[in-house]
Amino acid sequence: MKKILLLLLLAGGGVFAYRYAVVDAPVRACREFLRAWAKEDTPAAAAMTDGEAAKKAVETHILRGVCHAPMEALGNSRTTLEARAEAPGGEVRLTMGQIVAFDPPGQTSGFASSMAASFRHVVTMKKTAAGWKVAAFAPTFLDATSTRRR
Repeated sequence: MKKILLLLLLAGGGVFAYRYAVVDAPVRACREFLRAWAKEDTPAAAAMTDGEAAKKAVETHILRGVCHAPMEALGNSRTTLEARAEAPGGEVRLTMGQIVAFDPPGQTSGFASSMAASFRHVVTMKKTAAGWKVAAFAPTFLDATSTRRR
């Protein structure tokens, strides 16, 4: 009985390690990239790309340029994985949802952001010698809504 329990525990640990190291690695790298993009840290986001096309996409699709609402102060952001597909050549195509909290001009608050912008990103991740990098990036602005109750 002890041997079976130990075997099940080791198998579960192996599944967890495989999922963390292999399956979730491109998603974690994409979340880190989107966090930098949402902070408008273009140099950091561009450093997480592979190739000139992806770097140019990051530099031309900055947050305030993609969002159709005026932004003054940026808050936190959160991401969700909406879809994942394996692409040819070992690339992984991720569809990520992102909500970025912000304050519009004239409504800057020190405690919490008064608006939230929603985005949908299609990001192609590529495995390189330096880890997972962004090979393609296409952000889409969905909506900006107030987070304050009236």
